[in-house]
Amino acid sequence: MPLQLPDNLTIQDFLDQYWQKKPLLMRNALRDHSFDLSPEELAGLACEQEVESRLVLQHDRKDWELRHGPFDEATFTALPTTHWTLLVQDVDKYIPSIAALMKLFHFIPSWRFDDIMISYAVSGGSVGPHTDTYDVFLIQAQGRRRWQIGNRLASDALLPDLPVRILEDFEPESEWTLEPGDILYLPPGVAHWGMAEDDDCMTWSIGLRAPSVAEMLDSFAQYLLEQIPDQQHFSDPALEPQESPSEIKAMAFEQLDRQLQAWLEGPDLKKRWFGCFSTEVKEHLFIDLPKSPITAAELLEKLRILSLRRHPFSRFAWTTGKNKQLYLFVCGELFELPRECSAAVLDLCDNTKIGTDLFSHYAPDHPLIMTAVELFNRGWLVFDDA
Repeated sequence: MPLQLPDNLTIQDFLDQYWQKKPLLMRNALRDHSFDLSPEELAGLACEQEVESRLVLQHDRKDWELRHGPFDEATFTALPTTHWTLLVQDVDKYIPSIAALMKLFHFIPSWRFDDIMISYAVSGGSVGPHTDTYDVFLIQAQGRRRWQIGNRLASDALLPDLPVRILEDFEPESEWTLEPGDILYLPPGVAHWGMAEDDDCMTWSIGLRAPSVAEMLDSFAQYLLEQIPDQQHFSDPALEPQESPSEIKAMAFEQLDRQLQAWLEGPDLKKRWFGCFSTEVKEHLFIDLPKSPITAAELLEKLRILSLRRHPFSRFAWTTGKNKQLYLFVCGELFELPRECSAAVLDLCDNTKIGTDLFSHYAPDHPLIMTAVELFNRGWLVFDDA
């Protein structure tokens, strides 16, 4: 079922006029969609040790409480009748039908997506007025939620001494009540406050990754340190006698700049780093290794009757390298493949399930098959019967 944008608005219009610029309310954007997750199932996920979950309780405007999961049945039984919210992260990683919802937003690069967080709230439930540093599509799945929208970073001052980030001053400029099937898009930095109007209010939030510049610089610096040979050292420019031996001359800075820029300005190096960086898996999403490793011959034999699928925690992306070879990025790792593998690489990256014929015309020692074997042996690809 396609995403229903407002009348006369195309995907390109949305990207040009709204994406990372201003909010957009999309009424009835998911017509007749089946939101097949009950509050009880969401609460069950929040009781699992490996699932990231939180409870936010509001006692008054300046008194908020945050609890971290996993929870148990007694926790939910003891909750008040109003003003609390349960939030469960990465629900798409555990329920394939929910992950499929991301396909509606195929006009955004898949490597940008983070997760689908689902919140359940009783009447008055909220996480307070706040801003996010990332784009988000807020999909109303059950009940009604009233959203108040403020300025883009009109004031980022927070209420002090709270476990949650609550804006101290929040002045709404617009207000919308969303019903099942409605979607609200919010770009980064827009202040907003959502409050459940009914009991059993569920909102599915599709959030995108937006690492800070500091995070990217830190990661890139670490990557550089791994790439630069230890044998490379500072080398002097052509020296001349100088009056003060303690002066660092301009030509020394110029030489330093040349040596550093040779690494900092390498576009292919940045490609390789960023592909790895953007496909890293969250630390708490641990991918188990298979019980026993597989060989290329065994993989090809099994693919006669079984198909492969990507592990739901894994992240795949690709780009073209400096010599037109393919860079396949999986879970923070780089695999280089010849151009002839382009169709297979696209299939691996764009489809959750991989057909049995994808590898059938490749020899066991072909780089694509050897890469598939490594991806399987690291748990990033699994057989579809698993």
